[in-house]
Amino acid sequence: MYYFDLYIEFIKIRIQSISEYRGSFLSGILAQFLSYGADITLIWIMVNQFQTISGWGPFEVMFLYSLNLISYSISAFFLFNPCQELSRMIRNGEFDEVLIRPINSLLYLLTRSFNPAYVSHVSLSIITIIICFMNLNINLDQVDFLFLLIIIISGAMIQGSVFLITTIPVFWIIDGNNIMGLFYYNLKEFIRYPLSIYNKFIQVLLTVIIPYGFISFYPAQLILKKNDFLMFSSIIKYLSPVVGFILVLIAVYFWNIAVMHYESTGS
Repeated sequence: MYYFDLYIEFIKIRIQSISEYRGSFLSGILAQFLSYGADITLIWIMVNQFQTISGWGPFEVMFLYSLNLISYSISAFFLFNPCQELSRMIRNGEFDEVLIRPINSLLYLLTRSFNPAYVSHVSLSIITIIICFMNLNINLDQVDFLFLLIIIISGAMIQGSVFLITTIPVFWIIDGNNIMGLFYYNLKEFIRYPLSIYNKFIQVLLTVIIPYGFISFYPAQLILKKNDFLMFSSIIKYLSPVVGFILVLIAVYFWNIAVMHYESTGS
């Protein structure tokens, strides 16, 4: 309860600071909304030209993209600013301040640096999901809606965990953010489309090694009633929460190891 109350206070402080620059904040939200909206439109146009891509129609591919975007947005809401700022904080000694706070260092970073601008991404994702369902004639009952929420939360856990894991090297590498660019942003581009369009190496890589397939491709098939599980068992569509939970534990473990071995710059 203490942490929850603390988080609410940080939200109030953050909102107050944003309200001082309301025009800039709103224009940023609009720009992001239009940018990702253009991405979704281009994906629909491309897939629509071919009618299907590996058996997936335009609105099914748009649904995959929307799941990826909304889960990314939820994780980035908490983690984008801390992960982007961590390298600078370590270099200039600001991270020392985090460690002397009477609160878990990771939780402190998440609560003080959340980014409310991702509301634009979430809004766009929800609108796109609704459009997809309308065009695919999908009517969610209570169980399906619960599945959808679980899929989104699980995807956010996976994205947030990989976000954090690929940031941790900045404790030892000056420009460690390049690792995040390679293993997070670049590889995640593959899940804009069905994994079945790639060769088996990529399919295994994004299922077993870096499990981005559990963000959208596999769990989406619960809602879309598809059976495109590649060389894996159909049970894989239920495993996103398990994968998400395991990755969160791994991410927190590595974070704690990094903090234990952190040496102040002395500045």
